[in-house]
Amino acid sequence: MATSTCAICATPCPPVFRPPPPELSPDLDRRPGEPTRSTLAQWLLACEGCGAVAPDLSKLPEGRAEIVESEAYLSLAARPPEATPFLRFAMLCRPGDRAGAFLQAAWAADDANDEDAARHYRREAAAHWGEPDGADSALRLVDVLRRAGMFTTAEEVASVVAEGAPDERSQAILAYQRARIAEGDAARHLMSSALRPPARTPHVAQKQADRKGFLSRLLGR
Repeated sequence: MATSTCAICATPCPPVFRPPPPELSPDLDRRPGEPTRSTLAQWLLACEGCGAVAPDLSKLPEGRAEIVESEAYLSLAARPPEATPFLRFAMLCRPGDRAGAFLQAAWAADDANDEDAARHYRREAAAHWGEPDGADSALRLVDVLRRAGMFTTAEEVASVVAEGAPDERSQAILAYQRARIAEGDAARHLMSSALRPPARTPHVAQKQADRKGFLSRLLGR
């Protein structure tokens, strides 16, 4: 088998990390349950040659050499330190992947019990979310906003999702989320709390949210 190389500097890189499948319920933002959850620090690889960070170093977009050599990249020191790789990946990845990178930085902050940092990275994730491509994406955004303490915006997005006539499963998740929003609850909640029987794997809804473009305007994008 040919050895993969970094797309930026051609240094040989290790194979992509394959986490074990989750056995427990995911969070409402789709962070997988254990044992996958505890492998977060292994999801990104760091190139020994140039310092690039990505899940797959061989598939970084073109034109990223200047970024990894920049002072902003090299001097990046996140709080907590465990979030640094995810923020570096946010600088290198395609625009459509940045929301996910910031959300994973928030997960790293969660694990370090740094609530302020986690809230900040969730706000960054929401700012980069773009237009949700369906009910599942929109429901994840609702959770990101709720956990960021952006309750008014979370409820506004939830209202748009409700108008899109989501399926029964999505309706259950939405009702649970709106109850938490009404209580001003920014805590972590499991998918199994919103659904019966407990959910073990992320669900991809098929219905599209109506009023395409409204959520982007709502978020100032």
